[in-house]
Amino acid sequence: MFKKAMLNDIPFIMGTINFAKDNLKRMEIDQWQSGYPNESTIKADIEAGHSYLYYENNEVVAVLALLFGEDPLYHVIEEGQWLTNQRYVSIHRVAVVEGHLGKGVMGRVFNLTEQIAQDHDCHSTRVDTHPDNKSMQRALEKADFKYCGHVFMANGDLRYAYEKVFSTN
Repeated sequence: MFKKAMLNDIPFIMGTINFAKDNLKRMEIDQWQSGYPNESTIKADIEAGHSYLYYENNEVVAVLALLFGEDPLYHVIEEGQWLTNQRYVSIHRVAVVEGHLGKGVMGRVFNLTEQIAQDHDCHSTRVDTHPDNKSMQRALEKADFKYCGHVFMANGDLRYAYEKVFSTN
């Protein structure tokens, strides 16, 4: 289940983010290595109502930000196109808690995000990741996300962009 994060969750969230940063550095992936995301980013997410904790068996196993509706980062996509122009949810700043890597947590986060997004009248999920973050790319492809092109972060860094359109059964 997802629970909205509170300001007193910042130390835990930052611990998880820092664990993820260390893992990325160890894998020689230049993602999250220049001070982002930081405590100010997470505080802004919480104050905007975007920051969530993902629980399994009464334990937090992942942290993330969900943005329902327009995301300025996704206004321009290059070398491709989005699968739909309908309302969507964006996943940002997602990290798995230490001790839970390699256990399929990301797939379950994606599935629950889809359920919640539909409750918010969203028709798809959009995510971006670093070109060298192969483990995230595999998780996205395993969860039926499609590569759509690339987007650029505010600092100019390139990210691969993915989208999954929800079935309308």
